Amino acid sequence: MKITYTDSRDGMVLIGFTDERGEHEIALSTIETADLIGALRTSLEEAVGSAAANSMGLPGIERVQIVETAEEVFFRVYMNDRISHDYPVPKGTVLADELRMMADRMEARNSAKATPPSPDIQKGKLN
Repeated sequence: MKITYTDSRDGMVLIGFTDERGEHEIALSTIETADLIGALRTSLEEAVGSAAANSMGLPGIERVQIVETAEEVFFRVYMNDRISHDYPVPKGTVLADELRMMADRMEARNSAKATPPSPDIQKGKLN
């Protein structure tokens, strides 16, 4: 199963996905959606913390970002251009500072990957 989109319409949260049988869409109330998110977070924490997990990396994470408001820091995880998850963290905590540093490192790494080296560097010429 692969999630293809999320949307909202008429007070419902829509989730589109595909599987071996084709394309599907489910509609959830806001309470059902909140319950699903809570259950998925718990399952994800258990899966990542398992001895069988080969890394802390999660497949499908495109990028992360720190978003700050006056009261909170949000650690935003982008699964793609349309789907992201926000995790609120109180400001002034060690966790908020560590997540900010991790997001900065990931942004620098992604920028380095996106910037092709100059032709001189590729040829071994440095002036």
